[in-house]
Amino acid sequence: MGKRYFCDYCDRSFQDNLHNRKKHLNGVQHLRAKRAWYDLFRDAAAILQEEQSKKPCRKFLQTGQCDFGSNCRFSHMTEQDLEKLSAQVQVPCLRNPHPSSTPPAGPLCRSCPRPCGPPHRGVGQCPPACSGAEAACWDWTSS
Repeated sequence: MGKRYFCDYCDRSFQDNLHNRKKHLNGVQHLRAKRAWYDLFRDAAAILQEEQSKKPCRKFLQTGQCDFGSNCRFSHMTEQDLEKLSAQVQVPCLRNPHPSSTPPAGPLCRSCPRPCGPPHRGVGQCPPACSGAEAACWDWTSS
C-alpha cells in the first residue's frame, strides 16, 4: 500500500509520492489552511495595523457576509472590533511575567492578547505559571 502523508494544516492524509505531495502543497485548500493556522499567532499590534490600513468591506457591512471571506482585501472589522483590538495593544498582558520575551505558540486566551500555551490538535494547554486552581480562569479560544 505504501507510505501515507498526513498534513497537519488540512487534517487529511494521502498516498505519499512526489506528484501527490507537490499537488497538495500547492493547492488552494492547503494554502488557506496554512495561512489560517499562522494567523492564529499574529501579534495584536500587527493585526490592528493591517486592519486600519484597509477600507471597510461594503458587502460585509450591508449583509454580514462576504463571498471572499478571509481572502477579502477589505476589512471585515467593525469600529467596536477595532476599538477592542486597540485596547488589547495598549494594555500589557498581565499574565505574562516577561512581556518582552517571545511567548510560546498556542491558542489565544481571551484575557490575554498573546498565545499562552502550546496547542495539541486545537486544544490549548494551561501555561506553566498557571496552577490547577487558576486553570478555570483561562478561557481558551481557537480563533
